[in-house]
Amino acid sequence: MNAVIVDTNVIVIANDTDDKRKDCRDHCQDRIKQIRDQRETVILDDGWRIFEEYKRYVDPNTRKRDGDIFVKRLMQNLRNPKICKMVHIAPLAGNGNKFAEFPNDDEALTGFHKKDQKFIAVALAHKRDAGHTPTILLAIDRGWLQFTDALANHEVNVDIICKKDMQGPRQGRKGR
Repeated sequence: MNAVIVDTNVIVIANDTDDKRKDCRDHCQDRIKQIRDQRETVILDDGWRIFEEYKRYVDPNTRKRDGDIFVKRLMQNLRNPKICKMVHIAPLAGNGNKFAEFPNDDEALTGFHKKDQKFIAVALAHKRDAGHTPTILLAIDRGWLQFTDALANHEVNVDIICKKDMQGPRQGRKGR
């Protein structure tokens, strides 16, 4: 079974009601449905950093959008290894955004957004524990683009779901 790490922007876009990003929203919803159909296992950190970020952008108890349903399903299945697996990442001293698993000594990753480093740390922790690196699913965060080659050098693969949106002009950010 394939393992994935879902960047928060996939969930945000899947919940978006703005038709300016309809194609991207449809792609994100399709990927979330694929995960929900148990074709892929979601990898999270056991310190709840990723999950807590998800919860800031959804309302799994009252809303019925795709991202909300996805997060609710994760909440209900945190101990089901067919749906979700947890890995340990070790925070370094400081503000809690730097981790031992992140390739901090790689100059090509200097400037990688500190709040996104947890996703890389989780990917590399899963590689350490399971022997393979999960794919990180990303919707539209252009900040990752300049780092994809450097990440690939560490066997971290990023699947950009909305490539067309990443190449087009920037649109206003909604929710994230």
